[in-house]
This record gives sequence, C-alpha cells and structure tokens, in this order.
Amino acid sequence: MLIKIDQTSGRAVYLQIVDQVKHAVAVGKLAPDSRLPTIRQLAAELVINPNTIAKAYRQLESEGIVASRPGAGAFIVNTDSALSLAVRKKLMCELIDRLLVEAIHMNIDRPTLESWISECARKFNFELKKEIP
Repeated sequence: MLIKIDQTSGRAVYLQIVDQVKHAVAVGKLAPDSRLPTIRQLAAELVINPNTIAKAYRQLESEGIVASRPGAGAFIVNTDSALSLAVRKKLMCELIDRLLVEAIHMNIDRPTLESWISECARKFNFELKKEIP
C-alpha cells in the first residue's frame, strides 16, 4: 500500500493515513473487501510506531470505512451501505467547515472556491448536484 507521510505538514500522522486510505477508496484504488496491510507491516513500511497505525485503523473503523475480522485483518467495507446519510453528512460538514475556514483566511471568494471545487471534482469523475437532500 502506497502511503506517504509528511512530517512537516502539521497534520497528525494517523490522520494522514486515514486521509490517504479514504482517498484510495474514493478513487477506486481500494475496493470493498480489499485487505489492508497488518499494523506491523504498515508500521515497518512507514517506519513509524505501530500504535499510530492502530489509531488510524480504529478511526477508519469508527467511520465505517474499515471492518476488522478477527484473525483475518482489516478490510475495506462497502461504504455506500456502511455509512448512513446522517453520518456521511456529519463527516462531510466537518471537512467543509475546515475548507471554508481556510478559504476565508486566504480571502478566496465563493465563486472562485466553487469553481475550484468543480475542477477538483472532475478529477474523480464526480458531478456536483445542484441540491443534496
């Protein structure tokens, strides 16, 4: 599994792992039922403490992205069915809040931000709907 840690980013290492696993799922690099590396394997690969990997896996499990199977490891779940609409909305609102705070600090106006979001969405072949329930 290709995960890159940026020690200078200011973002916790376990959250960088969570972000990158979610990204891999979103773009189809990790399909449902894909097995994640063991905690020890990934810790050795990234040269970081296994507790950091365990924390990332727990976070992914709490968000419904990963399911642990005793004796078998951690696997990607079908996120379409695993996350209720309320949970997905909560997670997305948290991300959007962070994005908006950064946009405000950078003096980016709404039309520009919306344009950039649409541009980024195209990379994922993702169409933004006008209204979301």
